[in-house]
Amino acid sequence: MLAFLADAYSVAYGLVNSMLIRLAYPVGACLLYLLPELLLPRTRNSLQSYLRATTFLVVTIAINTVVLKAMEGSAGFLDVKPLAFLDLRPLTESDSWPLKITGWLVAVIGIAMVGNFFYYWMHRAQHRFGWMWRVHRVHHSITEMSATASYHHVAEDLFQFAAVTMPMAILLGVASGPVPWLVIVLANTHSYFIHSSARLNIGPLRYVLCDNRFHRIHHSREQRHIDHNFATTTPLWDVLFGTAYFPRADEWPAVGLADVAEPRTIADYLLMPFRR
Repeated sequence: MLAFLADAYSVAYGLVNSMLIRLAYPVGACLLYLLPELLLPRTRNSLQSYLRATTFLVVTIAINTVVLKAMEGSAGFLDVKPLAFLDLRPLTESDSWPLKITGWLVAVIGIAMVGNFFYYWMHRAQHRFGWMWRVHRVHHSITEMSATASYHHVAEDLFQFAAVTMPMAILLGVASGPVPWLVIVLANTHSYFIHSSARLNIGPLRYVLCDNRFHRIHHSREQRHIDHNFATTTPLWDVLFGTAYFPRADEWPAVGLADVAEPRTIADYLLMPFRR
């Protein structure tokens, strides 16, 4: 009995820790992107939109933490030797700051861009195949996009695990060494930035790093914007595969779906893919 209670405590402790860690990124997003959005808005979003989106994000993180923990316990088949291995520790542990910064950039941004190649094709599949679109349309139904209102359906984490995480784990192993937590938070909360309504301009960097203007085109209701800008980290994949649309400085279209209403309750959010 004591052994059972000890095991149960260990599992519960692990779940709570994982949940707190996964909640840290949305908190970081609020600190990094929500304030500029409130101070320099292109469009002002309603308080109800922020509260609703925050609720859906917390629900998603809670459910997926449990699911991913269960998968970790039964996914021994993923413990395979990758086909290629990249050791960045000579850079990240170097005494030279230029080399150290290069190692950080390769470890975080470079790997994110490679991962975005897999995400790009998964994302295109979500718009092509009906059963995947039924899940993905939850995200596209949002009419007040913001750093907070960037939620996906809870099932999308599973799609990304299968289409992005698994191929990356099998194809490439990386030893990064120490990377500053702020760099990691910035990279992992980039998706909140591309959905924000802040009036920010990253200048020429927008041709190598997706910004909120580039991604808003993907969510646009206008016909000329349909099936463009699938990448979320770098526009390079859209440029290479002919789906890039770089908006004008004043181009800020309305978003959402004409035939699908945005979910208003937790039940709407969770059941939307199963409703016609």
